[in-house]
Amino acid sequence: MSFGPRRPAGQGADPAKLQRQIARFGRSAVGMPPPWVYQGSDGVLILSNGATRIAKLAPGTPVRVEVLGRLRRAYGPEPKIGDLLP
Repeated sequence: MSFGPRRPAGQGADPAKLQRQIARFGRSAVGMPPPWVYQGSDGVLILSNGATRIAKLAPGTPVRVEVLGRLRRAYGPEPKIGDLLP
C-alpha cells in the first residue's frame, strides 16, 4: 500500500488521464469527482488525483477536494499547478 502522490512532485498531470477528463467534463467542474489531495506538514495541499483540468481550462474556479491524509514532509517550495501549465 502506498501513501502520497504516485507521480513525483513537479511532474504535472498524466497527459492521457487529463485528455480523458477534458473529453468527459470539458471546462466544467459539474459532475467531476472531488480531487484527492494530501496535506503536507506545512499545510500545503498536494494533488494526488484530478484538478489540473480545471486549473488549465477554468483558472480560479474553486473545487471541493477530498483530503486523504497528511504527509510528514513540507511541500511549500515545490512547483504549483500554475507553474507547470503552459
